[in-house]
Amino acid sequence: MTELDSVSQLVDRLLAAEHMPGSIFIYPHVSIDGDALGSMLALANALGQLNIRVRMPLDEEITDRLLFLPELDRLEPFDESLIAELASDQQFALLVDCSDSERTGRRKSLSDLSPQIGVIDHHVSGGQSGFLRWIDPKAAAVGEMVYDLIVELEKRKGRPLFNQTIGILLMTAIISDTGGFSFSNVSARTFRTAAALMEHDIDLRTITYYLFDLTSQERMRLMGRVFADAQFHYHGRLAIALVDQELLTSCGADDADLEGVIGHLRNVAGVEVAFLIRELPGQDLRVNIRSSEEFNAAEFARLFGGGGHPRAAGLQFQPMPLDKAAALIINKAGEWL
Repeated sequence: MTELDSVSQLVDRLLAAEHMPGSIFIYPHVSIDGDALGSMLALANALGQLNIRVRMPLDEEITDRLLFLPELDRLEPFDESLIAELASDQQFALLVDCSDSERTGRRKSLSDLSPQIGVIDHHVSGGQSGFLRWIDPKAAAVGEMVYDLIVELEKRKGRPLFNQTIGILLMTAIISDTGGFSFSNVSARTFRTAAALMEHDIDLRTITYYLFDLTSQERMRLMGRVFADAQFHYHGRLAIALVDQELLTSCGADDADLEGVIGHLRNVAGVEVAFLIRELPGQDLRVNIRSSEEFNAAEFARLFGGGGHPRAAGLQFQPMPLDKAAALIINKAGEWL
């Protein structure tokens, strides 16, 4: 299936939903970020204009950095006790910014019950879900892909769908996943998409303030502790930081306050790859990776069942001591440096 075929068939399925009972359920990945949230809400807005029913169950709180976004009132808390009721209304499950239902957390039990599953993602990973898969590793953000999807919906229906709300949501998605257009994933396509979105009277400064500048005392304390305890190996070519739940609690911080920390570690002179290993509330471990051109983060992550982009990737470990996970990462990465 070519990329064009994937888009066309996905649009066919979305438009068919108007004449079918039930709703489309959209699932972003756990630890939702600006790209996943903005893209999901933008697509839901466009489909809503076409009288296509969309539901977006979520099992986590939205970080303060994203509370400025419109359409958040359309999200609904995920209640596991209502799975049977929810499943009866689910005609199609669409995974956004992830290609495997494992990345949807507790909602996996619901998404897997869907009679049909689709995927929109720009990450290369080992996991696979869905009979309609649109994977575009060249896209800087899923927001770029959703923009193209809405353009195709407009062509099919012969009516405009883009508005200021969609513009804000997709611009947030793209800025979030490109570091404000500063990452190596940015392309001419990225700027063409952003330019088109800017036609809808978007306040760019508000978006960048909330995504990159807004901070808190708790976050400042946490960053100080993380940076003070960061380790460097292989003559400074590898940086690694460890964060457990006790550290988060002592700083009065939460997981969202770690946003951007990995980038600072990678920016240290001489560092080719940086790792941030954090303990999740359920004691699983999440590993974020940022690297230079000399180290393929996505390929490294796939060694452990993860995935992502060549310069930014991630993986997850089942519960184990942080220092054991760090030793495993350091030793394996040493073979690559």
